[in-house]
Amino acid sequence: MTAQTLHGVLYGHGHMGQLHAKKLSSRTGIKLAIVDPNQGLHTATESRPDFAIIATPTQAHAQVALPLLEQGVPCLVEKPLAYRLSDAEDLAQYAHLSVGHIERFNPIFQSVEGANPEYIDIERLAPNSGRSSDIDVIGDLMIHDIDLVLKYMPGIVTDVRAKGVGITSHLPDLVNARIEIAMTNGKTGVANLTASRVSTISLRTWRLFEDGQYWSLDLIKKEGKTIQWPHNSRPLIVDKTDALTSEHDAFLGAVKGQNPYPCTGKEALAALQLAERVRQCLH
Repeated sequence: MTAQTLHGVLYGHGHMGQLHAKKLSSRTGIKLAIVDPNQGLHTATESRPDFAIIATPTQAHAQVALPLLEQGVPCLVEKPLAYRLSDAEDLAQYAHLSVGHIERFNPIFQSVEGANPEYIDIERLAPNSGRSSDIDVIGDLMIHDIDLVLKYMPGIVTDVRAKGVGITSHLPDLVNARIEIAMTNGKTGVANLTASRVSTISLRTWRLFEDGQYWSLDLIKKEGKTIQWPHNSRPLIVDKTDALTSEHDAFLGAVKGQNPYPCTGKEALAALQLAERVRQCLH
């Protein structure tokens, strides 16, 4: 790795890959090659890159990332980490794996870092985009919130209940899940999650409740308020930074050895394991 330039390879140039490419192309000190056989793109060199970003369809994540990780190449793999749990387990053993759970970088969550919620109510609704048709709505959308629930409610999951409906395909397109957690602080946490990719509107909201206080968040507008019961309500001050730029900052910082990346393979694996428990409730 030179002091001036990092050489990276982006695998996949679909919707998310194009966003990665656009953001990284505006950075100084980055030379990016793109590999996407489906679009006839293969500009990667034969030399070992300084980093790789895996934005292929989910089913190809492990196939692409594992050989790179074995060579010691730091990899940023898009969520969900893998299509199969066994593949995710193989990937998660590598310390130089980072996972692109981009909602962790949504600046609205910086305003609730000190929250210790006992109940979280979440809605993530989106119109049908036709993307991510290889996975269900749990892996497509709900996985964002499952990952964050495990962050805000650390502990042991004691109960999972769920109901799902397939509307446009044989895969669940609308899922509601109730997750109960014995938290490390000795309290019981409950999260109610709804995810839909057949909505007529786009909606991403979180409400977090603890004794005497709750937070209401709009993840799309990056706005929110906190209410200290019964009278004190105030808007949250949010620095509306770009989440993907912040994700790149964190990943490239980890590549340079400046800081650990905030979503490890083991954390992404835990989210996938919980997602699978939700999925099993639908059968």
